[in-house]
Amino acid sequence: MARRRHEKGPWFWRGAIGTMLASVFGLFAVMAFNQPPALSADTNCRVDRKDPAHTILLIDQSDPFTENDLGWVQEFVDAEARSLPRYGRLTVMTPNAADPYDPRIVFTSCTPGSADDANPILSNPRMVEDTWRDKFFQPLSSEITATLKSKRQSASPLSEALFAAADRADFQNGRTERRVVLVSDLMQHSADYSFYKSGANFEAFRQTKLADFMPAMKGVDVVARIVPRREYDLPLGEVKTFWRAYFRETGATYESVN
Repeated sequence: MARRRHEKGPWFWRGAIGTMLASVFGLFAVMAFNQPPALSADTNCRVDRKDPAHTILLIDQSDPFTENDLGWVQEFVDAEARSLPRYGRLTVMTPNAADPYDPRIVFTSCTPGSADDANPILSNPRMVEDTWRDKFFQPLSSEITATLKSKRQSASPLSEALFAAADRADFQNGRTERRVVLVSDLMQHSADYSFYKSGANFEAFRQTKLADFMPAMKGVDVVARIVPRREYDLPLGEVKTFWRAYFRETGATYESVN
């Protein structure tokens, strides 16, 4: 007698249909969650101003950069740009000798996200990388190169530029992932305080009116990439000590990478 084939009951089909529907709704939910926010056409930043991160890159070109400098600066900038999350803002500025509290804005834009952030299920990592490079990194790199090759300035008002950076509306306390990156020999030189005249003496600095305009940087990570020079006008250890005291006063978390 032939064995009867086991037929699938109604509970099996109900379960299969339920699983299929759950998968479809789950896929739609993932797609809806990953829908991009409204973006500004000129900066690619969120219209609602909810930047998930903001890095300010302050490049001090008061002294000329050598051809050798161009290479390591570009690698340094590449690493900073890639570390930003999708829609994170990057602003590049330089100190302004003519108007110390109004640093020049060289570049500001938000990253579309690099391949490191790409979801391989919902996007093509190679296309994401191409978009990141063409629309974000290449314009950034071009502006960085032009800045490094620009004419030197007569002064280096670093403290004034830092105050202006921290005072930006898009860099206020309460926003997440705030970071300042200094590419400089760290030689403060302006009419109100100059290392060349007074040395890197933080106590002397505190007696100047510049001390009344120190930036409020609680919750900000500050990194200094010190530009190598054949000869420094002051011992580098003294310069580093000054800036450690300076940023401690501002409330920032500070480190020097060289």
